[in-house]
Amino acid sequence: MSQEKVDRNKLAKKNRERDKKKAKVKKVLLIFLFAMILGALIGIPLGRWIYNYKTTHVKEEDVFISANDYEDWFNQYWVDNYSDLVTGASLATEADTGNTTADTTSDTEAASGDTEAGTTEAASTEAASTEAASTEAASTEADTQSGNDTNAVQ
Repeated sequence: MSQEKVDRNKLAKKNRERDKKKAKVKKVLLIFLFAMILGALIGIPLGRWIYNYKTTHVKEEDVFISANDYEDWFNQYWVDNYSDLVTGASLATEADTGNTTADTTSDTEAASGDTEAGTTEAASTEAASTEAASTEAASTEADTQSGNDTNAVQ
């Protein structure tokens, strides 16, 4: 029994370098295998999520329009939304206010005391607001025409 033990130890000593190399290769392969599995467990779901996110949240390309088109759009937008605030005119219709033509006429007569005076005041207010709006539009147009060259270059 002792001889068997000695033979076994001699054989182990003889193959020790080879066994160390085998153990080292096994260790490296196991680390690589676990790294691949871990990478797959994290990477595949993460990759799918990123792909789905990017395909569903596509960024729209920048759209370039000419300065004249922008100017036309802005002027119309301003007239539709803000011009009545500056000029003091109301864009409300009779349906919006709930007044009828008869109610408006009687209110104007009662306020001015005379139908002609009420009509004259309404006409002068309308003319003044129209003139102010046209003056504002002309100054805006002149300003934007001077800036057209710089917008086109950009």
